[in-house]
Amino acid sequence: MSAREPFHRLWKKEISPDNLGPGTFIYGEQAPYLRKLLLEVIEEARERGEQLQLKPYFLFDSDWAQILDEAQSPDMFLFTTRKLLVVYFPEPEEDDPQLAEKACRQLVAPFEKEIQRYFASPPDGVFLIIIYPGRLKKGNRLFDFFSKLQTGTGGNLRLLEMKTPRQPELTAWIHEELGKRGRKTSPRAINRLLEAAGTDLLLLNQELEKLSLYSGGRTVITEEDVQAVCVFQKTYDRFAIEEALESGSLEEALSITARFLAEQPEAADIINYFTGLSRYVLSLARARAEVEEKKVPIKEVFKKMKPQLNEGWSLFDRKLEAFSTCLKAFSRKDLNDLVRELGRIDLKLKSSDLNAGIMIETFLVRFFQLRDRKKSGA
Repeated sequence: MSAREPFHRLWKKEISPDNLGPGTFIYGEQAPYLRKLLLEVIEEARERGEQLQLKPYFLFDSDWAQILDEAQSPDMFLFTTRKLLVVYFPEPEEDDPQLAEKACRQLVAPFEKEIQRYFASPPDGVFLIIIYPGRLKKGNRLFDFFSKLQTGTGGNLRLLEMKTPRQPELTAWIHEELGKRGRKTSPRAINRLLEAAGTDLLLLNQELEKLSLYSGGRTVITEEDVQAVCVFQKTYDRFAIEEALESGSLEEALSITARFLAEQPEAADIINYFTGLSRYVLSLARARAEVEEKKVPIKEVFKKMKPQLNEGWSLFDRKLEAFSTCLKAFSRKDLNDLVRELGRIDLKLKSSDLNAGIMIETFLVRFFQLRDRKKSGA
C-alpha cells in the first residue's frame, strides 16, 4: 500500500468487501469513525447493485455465543447476500487504564474457545468486524488474544489500528471534507476548530457539517464561524478570552468583554462568561501547585489540562509555550489571591445587583497588572 495514501481512504479500502477477510479486529482512538465509513461502504455497494447487508451487535446486550451462532446460520440472510456483521465493544465513559482488561475479562474470556473455533473454520460470505474503541498495545490481554488469533488461524483474522492522524494529515482531511461540501477555510480556523472539538473524527465531521450549513451561501468558513458554531464554543468565546489572558493584552481582554456585554446578555450568560474566565485562572493555580509541590513537569500538567491537543502538533507546542510563559509570570501567592478574588466576585454576581461588567473588568486589570509586572520592571 502506498505510504502517501490518506489515512481515511486506506481505512475505507481495508473494510471494502473486496479486501475484507473472514475477520477483522479494529482498535484505536479513531475506531468509532468506522461507523461512518461502513455506512459509506454499504451505500456504495448498493449503488453498484451488490447484495451486502450489515448487522450490528453490541456486547452489552449480545454475547459471543449468540453472535457466532447467527454468523454460521445459513438462513439469516439470502444465500446471494454477503453478510457484514459488526461487533461493538462498549465505548468508555471515562479514561480508565484498566478498561481493556475489564472488557476482555468480562466480554471475551468466557467465550475464547468458541471464538477460536469460529475463526479456525469461518463460513463463506461472512465478514466479521470487531471494533474496540480505544488504544491497545502488546501485553494487554485483549490485544494479545486477538493478536495470537491472527497468527494461529491462517489469515482468517486481521488486526487494524485506527489511531489519530498527524496534524498535517488531519488538516488535509478537513480540507477534503469541506471541499466535498463546496467550502474551504484557513489554517487559523482549523486550529480553532481542533482546539474546540479535539481530534475525534466523528465529532469533527459533525462540526464540519454544522459549519457548512451555518456559512449559507458563503464559500469560505472563517474563524468567527467556528467560534459561533462549534460544540465547545458555547461558553461565549472562551478561547478568545483564554488567549487574551495567556498571551494577549489587557486592552484585548477588555475589548472581548465589552463586545460580550454590548449584546446585553442574560444573567445566566454572564455567569457562564465569568466561569470561563475563572476556569483558566484556576487551572493556573492548580498547575502551580502540581509543579511546586509534586514536582510534575509543566508539559505533563498541560497535557492533562488539554487532552484534545496531541503532543508533536504545532498547535500543542504553541499553546504549551504560551501557558508556560503565563504560569511563570505569577507567584503562588499571586494565584491564590486571584482565586480568592474570583470567589468574592462569583458570590457578588449571584447575590447582588452590582454592575457585573465593572467587577469583571476590575478583575482583568488586576490579573494583567500581576502577569505583566516583570515586563514593566515592577
